[in-house]
Amino acid sequence: MSNSGNNTVPDTEENRQICRKYCKICENYKRHSLGNYQPDELFCSCGTSSAPSVKEIGCFCPACELFSKHHLRGGYFCAVRH
Repeated sequence: MSNSGNNTVPDTEENRQICRKYCKICENYKRHSLGNYQPDELFCSCGTSSAPSVKEIGCFCPACELFSKHHLRGGYFCAVRH
């Protein structure tokens, strides 16, 4: 389960605003306090969180508008390098 190289999500303020609607309520994001580490959002564009020991405990990525718009696959972009 990976993100195809052609479907890169641009790191724009508009995409960050969309991302915030999903990441901020995600169980993984909240449980691991991912807002305190870099990158702190838009993991599908910016890569995995620098937080130590991020486990896969819940994922809202597939519900995000950016996921379908950019034909992403997988999920847990905060924890898993795609």
